[in-house]
Amino acid sequence: MEHAYIHLLHQLAGHPGWTLTVIFLAAFLESLAVIGTFVPGSTAMFLAGALIGTGSLSLGWALVWAIAGAIAGDGMSFWIGSRYKDRIVQFWPFSKHPEVLEAGHRFFRKHGAKSVVLARFIGPLRAIVPVVAGMLGMPPLRFYAMNVLSALIWAPAHILPGMIFGASVLLAGAVSFRLVVIIALLVGIVWLSFRAARFLLSHANAWSSAAGQQLGSWACRHPGPFGRFARKMLDPNTPDAGSLLLTSLAVLVSGALFFGVLDDVASGDPLTRVDASVYHFLQSVRTPWSDTVLAGLSTLGSSLTLGVLVVTVTVWMLLERRWRTVGYWLAAVLFSQLLIYVLQFAMRRAPPNTSMIGAYVFPSNHVAATVIVYGFLAFLLARRVGRLEGVLVATASAIVVILVALAGLYFGRYWVSDAIGGAALAYIWVAIVSLTAMWRHPETPPERAFMPVVVLVVVLVSVGVQVGFNMPTPPPDSALRPPPVLVSQSQWTLSVWKRLPCYRSDMGGDRQEPLTLQWVSNLDSIRGQLRAQGWVEGTDVSAHSLLSLASPNVAAVSLPVLPKLNNGVPSSVVFMRPGDTRDERDVLRFWPSGYAVGNGTSVTPLWVGAFAHERLSRASWPINILRVDREMTSFDAHEKSSAGLGAELVARVSCRGVPVSLLASPTE
Repeated sequence: MEHAYIHLLHQLAGHPGWTLTVIFLAAFLESLAVIGTFVPGSTAMFLAGALIGTGSLSLGWALVWAIAGAIAGDGMSFWIGSRYKDRIVQFWPFSKHPEVLEAGHRFFRKHGAKSVVLARFIGPLRAIVPVVAGMLGMPPLRFYAMNVLSALIWAPAHILPGMIFGASVLLAGAVSFRLVVIIALLVGIVWLSFRAARFLLSHANAWSSAAGQQLGSWACRHPGPFGRFARKMLDPNTPDAGSLLLTSLAVLVSGALFFGVLDDVASGDPLTRVDASVYHFLQSVRTPWSDTVLAGLSTLGSSLTLGVLVVTVTVWMLLERRWRTVGYWLAAVLFSQLLIYVLQFAMRRAPPNTSMIGAYVFPSNHVAATVIVYGFLAFLLARRVGRLEGVLVATASAIVVILVALAGLYFGRYWVSDAIGGAALAYIWVAIVSLTAMWRHPETPPERAFMPVVVLVVVLVSVGVQVGFNMPTPPPDSALRPPPVLVSQSQWTLSVWKRLPCYRSDMGGDRQEPLTLQWVSNLDSIRGQLRAQGWVEGTDVSAHSLLSLASPNVAAVSLPVLPKLNNGVPSSVVFMRPGDTRDERDVLRFWPSGYAVGNGTSVTPLWVGAFAHERLSRASWPINILRVDREMTSFDAHEKSSAGLGAELVARVSCRGVPVSLLASPTE
């Protein structure tokens, strides 16, 4: 994936003229009458900013062409309005949708000249208000003053966030591109949950009514047994006749996701490779304070919290006399847990935390129970509050599920694929129970604006009691980090070196730079010997070092060096030294190998190391980008990394064509 990404950036960097042309056209067409309604210019500007942040495009030229396109597009729309005036209502699409022009008229009458600036940021009105301004005879000088002002605000407002995103992706991608993907997925889930909830709540009634009428009409034309069943179940007079269609769609999507994950778990490819990398990474960044925070967050999905919510919902539904609804839900909770236990016993997949002896984790019953309780609770609340409150409830429910799943992954209670499988299976039950409840009770339920507050209080009290009196105890780090395997020096030089990887692997197991060094030494000794040979420790990521990314005349060695991951584990040692020019540097990184070499009296850890030669790219302002010299061969990297380390050379070997030096400190 990262290779395709880097290839795309190189292609775009090689054709900046075409990229700037696309930026101009996107800004122009988004502001053009009628067409602008369908052109995602804002998205194009964000992507342009991302290219700037990765060093593939110049910020100055991108802003110039985006502003020019926005001004030209609004200017063309203004000219169309001035030229055709009242005849515009005869043209498509205004002849078919006169309400579009009316909305523009109302907005212009309310805000006057400043509507030209404000409409630039409102999708449906962006391309209509300039037309209305021309129709109503707004003075051209005044219009273009507002037009230029709006473009000067609009272009940076959409490009700069994309630039920050692109720089962040590049910076984090230096650690691991897969890590960027995982973080983006977590953020994307929250964002998509909010947008999807808002979209579904605003369209559910119309879809249900339309689907019910169409399926009912089909049933009337088919007198067979299927038609009779459909007429009985999909009466077009029923307000929620489309519920079965939506249920089927939810079941199909969730089922496809579940069986896709099941296939990967059974075959071991490719999701399970991500499982191990994510687990190793989370264990490598564990700290006492993060243990405390995530242990507290895990109480959101504890048995006590879920049990209290089940009791709360049951009492609530009984007071509303929704006997069948609460019965279906309780049955779904019990049956889904039984089904999951059967699947776990059949799969017999052990958790990553080895202290959980005898436990099976696919699919995760913990995540499934959390999804069923919070998902159905969000459904009940969303039907009884306003639209905005419903969107917030659905978003909060999704965030809680993500936090609970993250806490379980962090403490090694299950793998990523277990969490996804459990959530997919649980959403099937949530969809069936929720839509069945709508079908049984299609009428709008009574408003319960106070219930979100009641539920929030119940959750906070439950979490507070657990944190204050029975705080979950995180498993110790020692239980998750087995001691290194002890071998002799002869075993290492004869056979053990062959068991170690030849290349660094990212979060998904993809091959990265070669591991050209194996060094038996203590960390303090490695640091001391590298310093004596002119190497300096890599600059830590700090506010000062990050600001250097935008410095107009910074040396390569002044920029931060990130601890890249090897199978999810960050490098323990990072050193660098200046290259042949001010814009170059060499970087050494070392990771634990899982082995230690003993000589009868002492035990010394064995480290694997990778060398990278980096060049500073100043092709775009204001981001300084360091790129790894990928044209350097494994042999060149080996020669440069082996020179000047101050270590004793034990042997030279070849690991699948990669030359590797076996080193030991003189005192070891």
